[in-house]
Amino acid sequence: MVERRKQGREDEVSAFGLSPFRDSLYRALWIATLFSYIGAAMYDVGASWLMTSLAPNPLFVSLITTASTLPIFLFALPSGALSDIFDRRNILLITCGYMFTVSIILGMLTLLGVTTPSFLLILTFALGAGTTMIRTPIIPTLSALVSRSEMPAALTLSAVASNIGRAVGPTVGGFIVAAIAPWAVFFLNSASFIAMIIVLSKLPRKSQAQTLLPPENIIGAIRAQIRYVRHSQAAHVLMVRAGLFTLCSSALLSLLPLLAKHELRLDSTGFGLLLGSFGTGAIIGGIAILPKLQSRVSIESLMTGSIGLLAVVIFTMGYVRDFGILCIVMGSGGVAYITILSKLYTIGMKSAPKWIGARVLAVYLLVLNGGLAVGSVIWGTMANTMGIPITLSVASIALAATIIARKRYSTTLVDDLDFTPAGSDHWSLPPQLSVDPPNSEGQALITIDYRIDPKLSDEFEQSIRELGRTLKSEGMAYWELFQDPTDIGHYLEIRIADTWTEHMRQHERVTKNVQLMEDGIRALLKDGPQPIVSHYIGKAALK
Repeated sequence: MVERRKQGREDEVSAFGLSPFRDSLYRALWIATLFSYIGAAMYDVGASWLMTSLAPNPLFVSLITTASTLPIFLFALPSGALSDIFDRRNILLITCGYMFTVSIILGMLTLLGVTTPSFLLILTFALGAGTTMIRTPIIPTLSALVSRSEMPAALTLSAVASNIGRAVGPTVGGFIVAAIAPWAVFFLNSASFIAMIIVLSKLPRKSQAQTLLPPENIIGAIRAQIRYVRHSQAAHVLMVRAGLFTLCSSALLSLLPLLAKHELRLDSTGFGLLLGSFGTGAIIGGIAILPKLQSRVSIESLMTGSIGLLAVVIFTMGYVRDFGILCIVMGSGGVAYITILSKLYTIGMKSAPKWIGARVLAVYLLVLNGGLAVGSVIWGTMANTMGIPITLSVASIALAATIIARKRYSTTLVDDLDFTPAGSDHWSLPPQLSVDPPNSEGQALITIDYRIDPKLSDEFEQSIRELGRTLKSEGMAYWELFQDPTDIGHYLEIRIADTWTEHMRQHERVTKNVQLMEDGIRALLKDGPQPIVSHYIGKAALK
């Protein structure tokens, strides 16, 4: 009987998408992360309110938002590179210690009454930089604590935590500022990092990879990051869909304060209830609705349906004036919003090999925040000239129109990819090397000589160009295919890596995607000679 009740509770937890909470480390880190999100939202309220006292100038007040968001655009790429190269646990511990120190300094300066507008902006920028360094590695760190089957639920819960922080933080922060002072919010924000440090210190250290190669340098890692996003079709799906979504959907939350005050004639309490309804819908959608749907409905169908629902919500908010109905509508919007974010997180985790996963996620967060910033400006400018209802109507139509992107950037592309390593023996090296390649500063050149049946030329070229695009996304600095003009069945494939060491990394990282493509190409050559692979090392010019 006891076992039956225990099994029943476990089934109930799974049905509500809470199965990752069975892991004590995941549960503790998720709670600590939630308090960090709440603390960050509280800080925004406290800093903005303090600036209205220090410099009651709209420009200075708006610079608080600029100081907190600008670091995302400056440090997103390096944060992804660092998260892939070094132990994410150590990065999070160092960053949390840094942010605790900055928050304490700001709290002390404010308590003593010596904070100036310049100090406030500088320290806000410093905290924004720390936030950027935390948000890139925290998602893969949380996901690594659960099984592969529980990863979708873990990613959804990460999005839920962010939305809870956005909904609860401003309300709690406003109350504390009104009851005590802004310095109290700053100290509470610093306390949230103590919880993070305690939990992070209990996480296992990163196991050392079995490799004799030196770690990547930051510049090279960022170059690989840009190259991957440029050439990877999976990354294109993620960035285009995320960019279009955040650009169009930003109209709802960016215009909600003006809508509540000028169109609906609500006070701060009414505005808070609308925002709270949105957050509540996101929580219910994340833990109750989405877990039941994602096992039955494809990612693309969930994305399409949620975008359509959110478009209807944005349009409705512009014209309905009944407060009760609007709260229900905002709740529905929260369900759609959390579904889209959760699926984008899932696509992000599935759209890249493990070795570059955090870097792709960092670019995704950059696109998401960039779209929010740009979209808010666009919709705010339009609302000033056309009015809020018409602007929301245009935004809803634009959001619905983004569904068309599924024709070219369908999420089903990601489902067909396999980024697991192909194995160290898939690519072979010459049995004897007459030079010491690791100490060579020159590029690595790999040539592959093919001779095929001319009747198969079109099929061969199509297959090998798809392989070349994949190789470039996975780190190859240069790739090209050449054909002998005197013999149309004779081809030469050229691959160039930045250094021999980088080429050795490619040997370790080559994925099953590449293996399957190369196997398909070799199948075309089954009746002819096998390709001849040659390696060359670039020689530096004589000094």
